[in-house]
Amino acid sequence: MTSTERDERVALAMRHWGERFVAQGVALSDINRTLGRIARWSDWCRQWGTTAEEYETAAKAAEAAGRGLTAAEAWRRAALCWHFGKFVFVEDASQLRAASERAVACYQRGAWALEPPAARVEIPYDGIELPGLLRRPAGSRKPPLVLMIPGLDSVKEELQTTADYFLRRGMATLAIDGPGQGETEFVRNIEPAYERPVAAVIDWLERRADFDLERLGAFGVSLGGYYAVRAAAFEGRIRAAIDHGGTFSLAENWPNRSTISRAAFQKRSGAASDSDAEERARAVDLTGVAERVECPLLVIHGKLDPISPFRDAERVAAAAPRAELAAFEDGNHGLTDRVFESRSLMADWMAERLGVKLQS
Repeated sequence: MTSTERDERVALAMRHWGERFVAQGVALSDINRTLGRIARWSDWCRQWGTTAEEYETAAKAAEAAGRGLTAAEAWRRAALCWHFGKFVFVEDASQLRAASERAVACYQRGAWALEPPAARVEIPYDGIELPGLLRRPAGSRKPPLVLMIPGLDSVKEELQTTADYFLRRGMATLAIDGPGQGETEFVRNIEPAYERPVAAVIDWLERRADFDLERLGAFGVSLGGYYAVRAAAFEGRIRAAIDHGGTFSLAENWPNRSTISRAAFQKRSGAASDSDAEERARAVDLTGVAERVECPLLVIHGKLDPISPFRDAERVAAAAPRAELAAFEDGNHGLTDRVFESRSLMADWMAERLGVKLQS
């Protein structure tokens, strides 16, 4: 690959995901100064790590001065920088893994100061453990719960800004790293039949007595949108589901996906080549599956999505018997250019379907 092609990857990453960084809590100033140090794609992960380390230094100084809240915020900012340094950077396995481990460790040091705080949990699944971040609304004895599913390159930590919307409306949240996601990508490849890990998570929740699982929702973003539909189709304990920017058929759109996304799927699916990855992508398909979703389903999508085409949302909504389609005319992938409108809509919709009384 030429240096020009590597440079184009930097531009592509910002064009597709720049607004996402801000929506998930990365300061615009951090983006600008980090990009100023990146000349080639090979610089990407390392330079985001430099910014992350600046926040780590600030966090340690704040802790030494007894300023716990400031330290917690700095730790979470460091975690997001580590995450976005490696989220689609799969060319160097050692950098990827090191950044992933630092992202998890930093976030854990600041998770206590979220409102409400996030508790780390580990859920047994098929010989491994799926890590999760569990949060419950303050003052609620047995709240409904929304299971939150990341996509191809997102992780449980990144979902917390969306979780805040559900939590403020009285719903608990459990964001997980499933097979091929976040921490779990190092021990298990992507699982197209995502209802299997979801069933294990629900089984684990049923052994507790602190959530109302008669009011259980599922939310998934990007590839996680596909996972949420798939889980709702085969797991009857889910009462309502949200497909946020998901795909209908990954293989059908394979030629139009960016080289960055294709490389990320190749890595996380365990494929040996791009052609092998395209073949494995054929398993990510909702043909004959979306029709099986019996619970209410919100399909929410941007019409200008360059990663998951809007026609995929139309196909899901047309197939699922109780689906509603919410389209944003100028919306990008994940609607990070319409954060307040889309997240408020999803949280209100889920609260209403799970029988949560909204404040008037």
